[in-house]
Amino acid sequence: MSFAHAKRIAGYNRPLYAAAAAGILLGLLVTSWRGSPAALRWAAFVGVILAAWFAFASFSAFHWMFDRSPLLSGRWLANTVPPPSRWVEINAGLEETTVPLADVFPGATGKVLDIYDPASMTEPAITRARQQAAPAASLTAQPTSLPVDTAWADLVLVMLAAHEIRDRRARENFFAELRRIVAPAGKVVLVEHLRDLPAALAFGPGMFHFLPRHEWLRLANLARLELETERPITPFVRVFVYRPIPPSTAGG
Repeated sequence: MSFAHAKRIAGYNRPLYAAAAAGILLGLLVTSWRGSPAALRWAAFVGVILAAWFAFASFSAFHWMFDRSPLLSGRWLANTVPPPSRWVEINAGLEETTVPLADVFPGATGKVLDIYDPASMTEPAITRARQQAAPAASLTAQPTSLPVDTAWADLVLVMLAAHEIRDRRARENFFAELRRIVAPAGKVVLVEHLRDLPAALAFGPGMFHFLPRHEWLRLANLARLELETERPITPFVRVFVYRPIPPSTAGG
């Protein structure tokens, strides 16, 4: 059983795991010190349980998502969308945000875009990840100005990258770009973590780095993309499949 991806992602978040280990050690010292007040020992005990839980749960979630599920193979796409002639994959330039679409759809032409922007995507974990791992072969792109011709792609895959766009207006412009580059009969596939109960149980306060489901629906509606289907890949990753709304029916 491989834990390669989980160990790598835990490394990106090593300060959080180090803080959890330190908290557990401190909590155990407090609970074992008989001179400490009972309320303090109880609080320390609860802190130990929470720190241990989130360290274990988050690592287990990473392992489930990236080592045990079909997520990174991309094979699930073959049963989700029609085979495209031309595709665009948009990611954050990391192995854990990249699907080998050239292998999944070998007869198609594709472009891989890396939308990581160090000025606006300042989450420490992704910054450390970019420093430690060489980005996958791709073209650097701005989320609000994608270097793809209008209606070029039969499939646009956005892989665990959209939530890194922290500015609301920038996300709206990004979705407008997705709508621009997808062909009239094409599909936009968004793969995202959600701010929901499974994320809360696995990541605790870290869930607030993700966005709720209604935000992805709002952005799609604003960009004239209609939700066609959605499905989970593990409880921690959700796939949204959108299709363009024809101009004649937009807003109708």
